[in-house]
Amino acid sequence: MAAEETSAVSPASSPVRLGPVVTVGLCAAAVLSWYPSLFERNEQVVDDEAAELVPTYTMETLLQYDGSSGSTGEGILLAVWGRVFNVTSAPEFYAKGSGYHVFAGHDCTRAFALTSTKKKFLDKDLDGIPEAKIKHLNSTYWETYFSKYPIVGRLTNPPYDPDAWDAYAGPYAQIQVSETKPRRAKPVQRASRCPVTNAARALASTVANLLPRQLLER
Repeated sequence: MAAEETSAVSPASSPVRLGPVVTVGLCAAAVLSWYPSLFERNEQVVDDEAAELVPTYTMETLLQYDGSSGSTGEGILLAVWGRVFNVTSAPEFYAKGSGYHVFAGHDCTRAFALTSTKKKFLDKDLDGIPEAKIKHLNSTYWETYFSKYPIVGRLTNPPYDPDAWDAYAGPYAQIQVSETKPRRAKPVQRASRCPVTNAARALASTVANLLPRQLLER
């Protein structure tokens, strides 16, 4: 029985022929296996260019955006981990006379880590903050600020090294301005500017559409 199974198909007498579907699939696989590194390099260039376009603020200019009648800046801004957030949409918290107005126009990183509204913790470094407090700060950053308020700029001279906290807030060097609406919706895939990426995706789409048709015609 084993002899019959092994001799049923002879490689010499029955050459393998690839149908159009398999051929197209192999071509698509070859292209898709080739372009990832180029895709990553192009995406990195796009990210770097976007980071360069981010508005910059200093500790001094940030003070102009505290929402008070005498402020020269428009709106209410505050900074966390080197990111400048626009919190103008929440005057019930940050407008003059509100409970969190003390944060307006300041870097609030240390104050948020310590869950304090005391002015002495504003515009300060993170020296001596225990890990548990850093984790709380991380939750505050993502759940309260990043998810609700747009990032409108980069703080260029925070009182701490912002790059040292990339593991929590993401790469400081790649800060990008975010949307003005709350970022709670399902993220939308960003359109690539890389021509190789677009060509590969178009080929993959063609293969996906061709396969069912070929199977139906057989």
